[in-house]
Amino acid sequence: MLSEHEFMRYISAFNAGDSETYGSFYAPSIAFRNGAGAQLQGPDAVIAYYEALKGRIARRMEVRAVIPGEHSLCAALHSRFEILSASEPFAGEVLEKGDAVLLDSMALYELEGARIARIEAKSLSRQIIRAGEQA
Repeated sequence: MLSEHEFMRYISAFNAGDSETYGSFYAPSIAFRNGAGAQLQGPDAVIAYYEALKGRIARRMEVRAVIPGEHSLCAALHSRFEILSASEPFAGEVLEKGDAVLLDSMALYELEGARIARIEAKSLSRQIIRAGEQA
């Protein structure tokens, strides 16, 4: 079981870009599918996916609600993606430096003990904010 406190530690490490810490929460067989449909297998693939975004896209997740269970955890998430480079393909569009994407999603985290074995995320809403616009 992954406690809500430990889950928040995972989110904090993820937001800080601390791949060593957030990667330690993954089971060796982790299967991951994000809200855009990207499918990854194994901790190294998940970490590499997010490491490749550094310098191009910054993401900050806010946990709106957590429903813990014995073998899983469900979270309502609000994410803000900031575009850091010019002409970045993201969210089905080409976004420019300073643009942002606000995304509300639900994520199911299936557990093996206290480690995350599967993440299945579903996007619920998406808003694109162009540089200079207000949310």
